Amino acid sequence: MKEQTKVLIVGAHHEEIEAECPNIAAALALAGCHVTILNPVGGWNWTYIRSQGEGARERVLADAAAAAKELGCEKVVWDYPVAQVDRYKPELIDRMAEFLIASDPEIVLMHWPLDSHADHRAVAQITRHVLYTASNISPDDHPEYRGPREIYAFQTGVSQAYHFIPDLLVKTDSTTMACADRAVACFGNTAPEYVPIWRKNFHTKAEYWGNLVDTPSPAEVLKFIGPKLPLDGFLLKKILGDRVISTPFDRFFYNQDFQL
Repeated sequence: MKEQTKVLIVGAHHEEIEAECPNIAAALALAGCHVTILNPVGGWNWTYIRSQGEGARERVLADAAAAAKELGCEKVVWDYPVAQVDRYKPELIDRMAEFLIASDPEIVLMHWPLDSHADHRAVAQITRHVLYTASNISPDDHPEYRGPREIYAFQTGVSQAYHFIPDLLVKTDSTTMACADRAVACFGNTAPEYVPIWRKNFHTKAEYWGNLVDTPSPAEVLKFIGPKLPLDGFLLKKILGDRVISTPFDRFFYNQDFQL
């Protein structure tokens, strides 16, 4: 039996992936990958969660797990608070390094670091740091650990991620979009006012980006981060096949504000 390709998607908050790039997660799961969604920020201090009173954390966790299940993914949510990620940075680095080594994914999807949301920026920087240094951070030796083969950044809201020029499109279809719609609907118990906004968000982005291809088709986008250019071919392309399309782009540009 062929071993499943392991994919790790790191999104700051408990609803991040379901609200931003659910079709990519669903497509990877449908292609046979073992997809884990890690959300470091549970965000129980988030005002809309606190306003729900006793038991809100458990209800949100139940919604988040159900949403990931609709995408065919496993969900892991940690308890770090919203807007306070920097306070816990050393602990998060250590914990994420151990998690990464234990899960040993071949593909990682992460936040783009240029983002108006402080949690997104912080989690992006922590993730990238850990992806390149996990074996050095861990107090134990892990000679078998080689790190991910491919790292990509996904797009958050259009008013959040900036200087995000995608390298490739991942086409959606009726199956992945149905998974995405069912997933985001799972948050209706604890975030009913946000669900239609999140749903419109990923539908609108998919329709927009799909216009970049010769035959328009809704699509979500990724940006290749590293760790090195896979000259023998992209694993993501081998897994998703014709869903993955290269976007028209030009590397020859410079912007003084574009500094990682």
